[in-house]
Amino acid sequence: MPKPTILVTGANGQLGNELKVLAGSLEGFAFLFTDRRELPLDDLGAIPDFFRKYSPAVCINAAAYTAVDKAETEQDLAFTVNAEAVGLLSALCKEYGSRFIHISTDYVFDGSSPEPYREDAPVNPINMYGLSKLKGEALGLLNNPDALIIRTAWVYSSFGNNFVKTMLRLMKERTSINVVNDQVGAPTYAADLASAIFTIVGSWQLAIGSSGNFESNANIQGDATANCQL
Repeated sequence: MPKPTILVTGANGQLGNELKVLAGSLEGFAFLFTDRRELPLDDLGAIPDFFRKYSPAVCINAAAYTAVDKAETEQDLAFTVNAEAVGLLSALCKEYGSRFIHISTDYVFDGSSPEPYREDAPVNPINMYGLSKLKGEALGLLNNPDALIIRTAWVYSSFGNNFVKTMLRLMKERTSINVVNDQVGAPTYAADLASAIFTIVGSWQLAIGSSGNFESNANIQGDATANCQL
């Protein structure tokens, strides 16, 4: 019997690359890592065809439109990728008996809280990027109440570009560095986030159902929304 498949979108991003590194630690699964070439989330018509072909047991959506400033002028594209595609992936996972994990962001909040945000904190996005991600959360849970939403922030890794790598480079090049001091956040190491995601998948104690996909033995109650602060 073939191994059940875990579909990972956004495979070439920071989290996607760390999931690739750790994929061998989750035994009993085959992995299908996709980027915008194999599965363009701005092409909503291609997503159902992809599910019909591969019927994944788990879908980890690590893909997103992340150009925060450009989202103000590319609203249609931002909402297609960050909202409509998320809702569609979630609905397809419910249809195919698959589990769905979606990666969201702290941008669903306005950033005014003096304390770390809890999962049930009031949301109030202040830009189009945050609004598109919030709509994606809403559509994901509306179309599939068993969907799991993981909010993360300030992701860094050895892959791609990020704030930590920029600071390390500047410290080598300059004797002093000028940076803004009006932002407060909790940097998230992408490898830790990837490990947490695989821990979640493993904790479901999945068993192969009659359809060839997985049926979860776990009983996850309440609003399936997690705020990862790693």
